[in-house]
Amino acid sequence: MEDRAPEVSSTTTQTSLTQSALIRKREGRGAWVLTAYGISGLALFGLLAYFFSNYIVR
Repeated sequence: MEDRAPEVSSTTTQTSLTQSALIRKREGRGAWVLTAYGISGLALFGLLAYFFSNYIVR
């Protein structure tokens, strides 16, 4: 019996699970923001490249 881990109350476990879920959500949000900026930047670059190539052709 001495080799077993001490009992942890369910409220402590649930609180730590809730906190880890909140941390994961915050980490994920930053990745989505960076992805949105990346896609917006690529779209802007594509638009500028289109107008520049159209200007060169004329």
